[in-house]
Amino acid sequence: MSALSPAPIPSPRASGPALREILYPTDLLPESSAAFDHVRTLAERFRACVTLYHAAARPDLEFTRGVEEQWSGAAEAARRQLVEAARRLPGEPAICVEKVVSPARALIAWIRARRPDLVVMATHGPGGLSHLLLGSVTEQVIQHARRPVLCVRLAPGDSLLPYRRLLVPTDLSPASRAAFGHAAALARAFGAQVVALYVAPAGADPRAVSEAAVRSLLRDHFPETEVVARVDQGRAWERIVHQARAERADLVVMACQGADEVGERLLGSNAERVVRHAPCPVLVV
Repeated sequence: MSALSPAPIPSPRASGPALREILYPTDLLPESSAAFDHVRTLAERFRACVTLYHAAARPDLEFTRGVEEQWSGAAEAARRQLVEAARRLPGEPAICVEKVVSPARALIAWIRARRPDLVVMATHGPGGLSHLLLGSVTEQVIQHARRPVLCVRLAPGDSLLPYRRLLVPTDLSPASRAAFGHAAALARAFGAQVVALYVAPAGADPRAVSEAAVRSLLRDHFPETEVVARVDQGRAWERIVHQARAERADLVVMACQGADEVGERLLGSNAERVVRHAPCPVLVV
């Protein structure tokens, strides 16, 4: 067992969303390895099965001989790397390497077909080529795969594990409550404290929603967990990032999908900005 992993406790599957299958997509670059410790810790804690996935993109050699050979060679090299990584995971991980033209589209299709309980991916903060390449794939998965995605953009060895303090933003709508079950399951599994955050829009009366009201909303969703409520005001994603720093959160758990097109755009846009700027991993549900 990893030194980062807490000791086993009775199965956290007893209630809340099941976490039996975890997908770990990786492009095998060093930047992607930041997510691996999270995969291992979650697999150990929830006794989940892990699939390691790599999309081997077609070489950009349109007018050069040997494209197919190079493509197959790259896929086989990727498989060998995943086999080595799988040895550091519990159970019997599955390995999938696909030869594809578009890694993002192939990954989304794989997720939609197999519907894993959780996708754990590395991403990057704002700016730079790494964000354009790796971050854009993660954002496409968040937007289109319709599965919970844990986004990790910290450097390897700086993983904020285990999760001891969870920040759970809510706008008090039914759509935002989609994240509560996942946050509750993680809080039980890791013995974590939950900090519930409501951000009032700029110009609104911040006293209209009290911390007691936010706590009351979450009470039934977190019956076994200590919940602290915070009320802030301003642009939602900025205040979420600020509170993640102020509360020293190990993980932000928030909803992305809304109940309608307008709500989906607003929640999704906030989630993507939080993923880019938060000082800790973000689970987008």
